[in-house]
Amino acid sequence: MELGLICGIVLAALTLSLVLKKDAPAIAFLLVLTAGVILLLRVFSAAGSAAQRFSGLLSQCGLDSALYLPVCKAVGVAVGVAVVVRITAALCRDAGQSALAAKVEIAGAVLTLSVCLPLFEQVLDLITEWAV
Repeated sequence: MELGLICGIVLAALTLSLVLKKDAPAIAFLLVLTAGVILLLRVFSAAGSAAQRFSGLLSQCGLDSALYLPVCKAVGVAVGVAVVVRITAALCRDAGQSALAAKVEIAGAVLTLSVCLPLFEQVLDLITEWAV
């Protein structure tokens, strides 16, 4: 059901965008942007419920949350950054700004690295504790 709704929104936005592109390219761009935001909101809500179920499964395993929580947080934030960067870069390319899209991708890579640094620090702390 959810997939059908998403595909319907995409096809409707695509059709209207193609019709409006010649006469009103700015409106066509805003239509596609709005459809993208609506889709992302639906996907993020689905991802939130999936993350809650995954967290419940991990807690049922009896593992200490200090072991898996930093990993889940870092992976979740890194995936979020990747999604936002990819969409932003695609919008920049659609608007004819490929140089700006490349800069957004570079900024996303640096931001993803900075998000993962605390996880790397915790791994090093675990290794140090284990080695002693």
